[in-house]
Amino acid sequence: MRRSLIALALGLCAAAVLASAALAKEGGVELSSTPFGTPPGGTWSTGLTLIDLNGRLPANAKPTLELTNLDSGERRVFAAKSTGEIGQYTLDVVFPTPGRYAYTVTDGFTDREYTYPPVRIIGSQSVVAVPSSGGEGSFPIWAPVAGGIALLLLAAGAASVFARRRRYGLSH
Repeated sequence: MRRSLIALALGLCAAAVLASAALAKEGGVELSSTPFGTPPGGTWSTGLTLIDLNGRLPANAKPTLELTNLDSGERRVFAAKSTGEIGQYTLDVVFPTPGRYAYTVTDGFTDREYTYPPVRIIGSQSVVAVPSSGGEGSFPIWAPVAGGIALLLLAAGAASVFARRRRYGLSH
């Protein structure tokens, strides 16, 4: 009976860790750079990679980046240009004036949005990152990893208690 409980606890821990790893592999969008160093009126040129681990990237995806000035509410949409390779694109984004900006990338084939931390464009100085709340579309990988470690430690503690009780002949 005790061995069954230990096996069940370890099985649950393994299932939790594997499920969280599966969620992390659902695909996404990766930018090759951040807007660091882009002055007002300057162009931020970056690469955009669509990530799909299931091998289902369409050749005709149309990813975009929406730039929102958080001070004025003005929004601009920039279309990514294909490099000729499936899933590989380039983006040229212009921050028209100094201010705080949020930017969101849409993958162009599932219409899923990926939110990045807001940035601040200050005069002729470089971009300063603004603390982020996580936003929709971001996946906190540390949460399932920490949860999996906690479950494994809990299972190890339970196994230790059961082993100790068995060694000393305690039945209750």
